[in-house]
Amino acid sequence: MFMKSNAVPSSYVTLRPRYIAYWPLWLGLAACVVAMVWSSFIVPVIPDFACLSTIGLDGLALAMAVMVMPRHFVIGFLASLLPFMISWRVAAIHGSVPGMATSTVAFMIYLMLYVDCMVHDRAAGWNDHLQWQTATIRIYFGFDMVGHFAEKLFAGVHSFHHMEQVFVGFGFPPDGQAVIAGGLCELSVAIGVGMGVLTRLAGIGGALYYLIANHYGRHFGDGFTWNNAPVGGWEYPMLMIVAFASFAIAGAGKFSIDGWLIAHGWMPRFLLPLCVSDACTHVQRDARRSA
Repeated sequence: MFMKSNAVPSSYVTLRPRYIAYWPLWLGLAACVVAMVWSSFIVPVIPDFACLSTIGLDGLALAMAVMVMPRHFVIGFLASLLPFMISWRVAAIHGSVPGMATSTVAFMIYLMLYVDCMVHDRAAGWNDHLQWQTATIRIYFGFDMVGHFAEKLFAGVHSFHHMEQVFVGFGFPPDGQAVIAGGLCELSVAIGVGMGVLTRLAGIGGALYYLIANHYGRHFGDGFTWNNAPVGGWEYPMLMIVAFASFAIAGAGKFSIDGWLIAHGWMPRFLLPLCVSDACTHVQRDARRSA
């Protein structure tokens, strides 16, 4: 049922930063938690359940960074980065200066860890460099969805009601169900594409979501250029559709949840076609045999 392997490819064993330590990120995320508490209860600018969102998500990011990242860098990094990004976005929506400042510092440490891992990947031949290029684009486009679903699902009651009115303008009833459905779809794309979970399926889902969403947004009837009045043309939506659909070709590569699970032999066989193409599966199998 699972893709068993006797050895994990050495590139996965060494897929971790060499010079940047983890503890600065731990301190940065701890500072984010303190900043979110301050902005929620001491100088309360983050309202209602958005308080729990920011504090809880930064706490989750810190837990992943401390407990998982040192042992399994790829898993810990991606599982820590996504909740951190959501909390950062919610803090920005509500104008929390301490939250935004500490999050900016923490993000720079995330970036340094990622670059350190990429630059010192011992298996980084030509194909591996292409994988890193793809991973950088994939993570950016996947986590770009944070800016869309955070205001729908995590930013509090006022933000949710504002999105209800936006969706009413698209022709949906004012019951909030479309807001929740849209936010959950965007969250799924962020997890699937950004973290690389069932990436081929997530890529198709992301492309279809943007196609449907931008039909309701009427961008395709407003010309090509993205800043055309009144709602913007279809240049940006088409960029997102093509980018998401492209990840359905080969999958996420090694810096992903899919890649890590496949390399360790823990991916169920029936899910493989949703993660990587047949050609990539053969490459993974050959890598394990030569390890």
